[in-house]
Amino acid sequence: MRLPAFCLPALVLATLPGAAHAAEWLTPPAMYPPDTWQGRTVAVVRVLDKLDAHVQQVEIPVGQDVPYKSLTLHATSCLQRPATLAADSAAWLEVHDAHEGMAAFQGWMAIAEPSTGVFQNPLYDVQLASCGGDAVAPVPPPLSVAAAQAPATAPAAGPDGTGAPPLPDGSVPPVPGTAAPGGTPAPQPPPVARPLSPPLPVPPADPADEGAAPLMLH
Repeated sequence: MRLPAFCLPALVLATLPGAAHAAEWLTPPAMYPPDTWQGRTVAVVRVLDKLDAHVQQVEIPVGQDVPYKSLTLHATSCLQRPATLAADSAAWLEVHDAHEGMAAFQGWMAIAEPSTGVFQNPLYDVQLASCGGDAVAPVPPPLSVAAAQAPATAPAAGPDGTGAPPLPDGSVPPVPGTAAPGGTPAPQPPPVARPLSPPLPVPPADPADEGAAPLMLH
C-alpha cells in the first residue's frame, strides 16, 4: 500500500532519535558581566584638522602628554571591553589648545557613545579611536571565574519540563503570552529599562586637577 505524500514528513520525524524527547534548554555560553572593563596603556585618538580636512591618528601613552600642532593631548585612563562583550572603548582624556580663548576638554570619551564627550573647538575635532598597548588594571578575572560568580538567571524546570516551578497548590503558572486556564491570556511582564552602558570607573586622581569634578559616563 502506498502512503500519501503528506504522510512522509511525519514518518521521517518519527524515526529521528530525539523526536520522542522534549526540547532541552542549551546551557548559555559563559560571558563577562556587562560592567566589565580591561585597562590598556595606550589611547588612540583621531584628530581632524577642520582647516585642511586632514585626519591624523595620534597614540597617547597613559599618563603622558602628546603634542599635536597647537593641541596637547593627555590620557589618564583607557579601557576596553573584554572578549564575549560587545566591542567598545572609553578613555579619560584632557585636550588643551594653545590658541587664546580656546576651551579645554576633560572627561570620558567613548566609541559607543560619541556624543557623551565632545571637544568643542573651531579648528580641531578629537575622537577616541581605540585602546591599545599592554593590559593593565583593571584586569578582569578569568572567564571561568567570572561565569561562576555571575548569579544564575535561568528558572528552575518544573515537573512538566516547561521551566516554571509549580505553585503551592500544585498547578503550573501559565507562560506569559499564552492562554490561562480560564481562556484569558496571561499578562506580559513589564519591560525593564536598560541603560545605554554601565558606568565607567572613576579615573585615578591627578594632584594637578584637585577640585575638578569628574565626569561619569552612564
